[in-house]
Amino acid sequence: MKRVIAFVGEVIPGFVRSVASVVAVLLIASALIVGYLVGHHRASPRAGGLAADAADEHVEHGTHEQSKPQQMYTCAMHPAVRLPDPKAKCPICHMDLIPVPMDEDEGIEPRQIRMSEEAIRLAEIQTAPVSCFFPTGEVRLVGRVEYDETRLATIAAYFPARIERLFIGYAGVAVKQGEHLAEIYSPDLLAAQTELKRAQVVAASSRNASESMQRSVESTLEAARGKLRLWGLTAEQITQLESTEGLIERLTIHAPITGIVTKRLVVEGRYVNTGDELFELADLTRVWVVLDVYESQLPFLHYGQDVEFASDAFPGESFHGRISFIDPMLNTMSRSVRVRLVVENRGLRLKPGMYVRAVVRGRVGAEGVVPVTDLAGKWISPMHPEIVKDIPGTCDVCGMDLVPFEDSPWYVAPGGERAPLVIPATAPLITGSRSVVYVRVADAGKPTFEGREVVLGPRAGAHYIVRDGLREGEEVVVNGAFRIDSSLQIAGKPSMMNPEGGGGAGGHQHGAALRPAGRAAIDRAALPAHFREGFDEVLLAYLAMQEALAGDDFDAFRNAAPKAREALAQVDTTGIVGEPLGQWRRITSMLGESNANPAAAANIDDARARFEHWSVALIDAIRLFGHSSGALILQMHCPMAFDDRGADWLQHGEDVLNPYFGEEMLRCGSFVAEYASGPLPAPEH
Repeated sequence: MKRVIAFVGEVIPGFVRSVASVVAVLLIASALIVGYLVGHHRASPRAGGLAADAADEHVEHGTHEQSKPQQMYTCAMHPAVRLPDPKAKCPICHMDLIPVPMDEDEGIEPRQIRMSEEAIRLAEIQTAPVSCFFPTGEVRLVGRVEYDETRLATIAAYFPARIERLFIGYAGVAVKQGEHLAEIYSPDLLAAQTELKRAQVVAASSRNASESMQRSVESTLEAARGKLRLWGLTAEQITQLESTEGLIERLTIHAPITGIVTKRLVVEGRYVNTGDELFELADLTRVWVVLDVYESQLPFLHYGQDVEFASDAFPGESFHGRISFIDPMLNTMSRSVRVRLVVENRGLRLKPGMYVRAVVRGRVGAEGVVPVTDLAGKWISPMHPEIVKDIPGTCDVCGMDLVPFEDSPWYVAPGGERAPLVIPATAPLITGSRSVVYVRVADAGKPTFEGREVVLGPRAGAHYIVRDGLREGEEVVVNGAFRIDSSLQIAGKPSMMNPEGGGGAGGHQHGAALRPAGRAAIDRAALPAHFREGFDEVLLAYLAMQEALAGDDFDAFRNAAPKAREALAQVDTTGIVGEPLGQWRRITSMLGESNANPAAAANIDDARARFEHWSVALIDAIRLFGHSSGALILQMHCPMAFDDRGADWLQHGEDVLNPYFGEEMLRCGSFVAEYASGPLPAPEH
């Protein structure tokens, strides 16, 4: 600027006498000033950042030297974020950005991401080794106690009669085999007795007759006795009739088995006809427990497995039974198979009709469930497999000869089982038919994680069997995998939700219409009613936690937290396949991480941190699946939560109830979206 002024001072004396010259001087000075300002503006920083400055400097100097690499800035919590402005905030969590080392991304593959130790700590990323061992599979079932059908008896009338006397006054009476139940009178019985007496008299008078005559008489007498036996009379009763001079008018009916009278179908004085039922008896010293097993659970069950079960009638107590029968036919209505246990019922504590909850555990190998071996050397009934004995003999039910267990249809030859490749159940991110795990890259100079698709076998308790994609000894991420996947999505790299990659960091979006990249639309109307009802229970339990935190009531939160986890575990996904099932598994995987367990909260601050994990997952779930809880659910946002990082939550009602601050800042929050209850139409594609 000084140069401009000096130039004007030198020019003016030479042209001061000419008006035209003055005008010319002024125009030249103006041009010089404008040129200076434009040049100064080009040298100043602008929206393009450091990369633009480098380009301007290159132009001004007129050199062919390449511009230096652009300095980028990232988020310690979300390392995939890359922005050139050091004053910008993370678009995800609004944290301050830190410089990216210039050589950080060297040698990184498209499915890899490099993180600092500080970022790993903040993201709470944990790993575990891929191992080979036999995990214990666990299947939870429900069922009921039923009568042992091999120990039931029905007493019916063999001939027309009148009930003269009942010794059983009501159902539920316990009787022993041979004890009296009723007395009856029957003209047909008197006629049968008369035939027997006549046959006796003829037999006695024909002792000196020919041998053929004696055989004929004995045959007639035996026929009279056989008729009475077919009518249900015992050998003792027939002997009594033969030894009595006159006719016995009343006949006593005895219990054929020891058990409980479950039905009394007659009253005194009633006439009954042939075939009419009088009593039903059940031996309850042994009962059946019948469990309902879905198709997906069948591979974990086989004959001979021990099953542990419990009933609400006996809290804290467990019972055991052995699988004796698996129904060969599927119930097409319930899509389940009946599995039967035979249980000794000491003290008659288990009552038919009781509901039970059962757990079946078994070692799982690479080829499936490892069969039991404790039946080796036993003898089994081929028709009634619940009959198992240590020595040869006959079946207690049908009298058939027992066969060695090794010759039975239920025998599976042991040996050859291979220990499978196993990872913790929290490691894979599952969506539809794809499963992705994140593996820590070995021998990398800095912590590096790689996304890898794997083929999973069945889930065995807290582990998954891995069919393909991993090697023993590799380290897989078991906590924080979803954060790594989100970072890859932001960076536009291939991830679980976006296998082809593309896109990149963008603004933070809200609203019910949001659909993350790569996610297919879900036909909400096609979701089974039992799944929607189960999700509604989860949502209501979550709202109870939210209200407890808003009221600073840690005790109420601790009461609500187990109910939320129980509701989540009881959501029935039967009938859900493809994308909806994959998305639900992804959400439950997020909630299954150790730092998301609300029941483990040590204090109210810890509870709020864990509650945020539930909020992130359920906001995603309610966007996908909707809800039918009958309430209007609102999504709210607090920008000051967690040291100004910000956090969302779901609530019922329009008054802001901030669960992250409670009474300290109860009304701090802004509306983001609403989720109305009601019919669930398919979302627009």
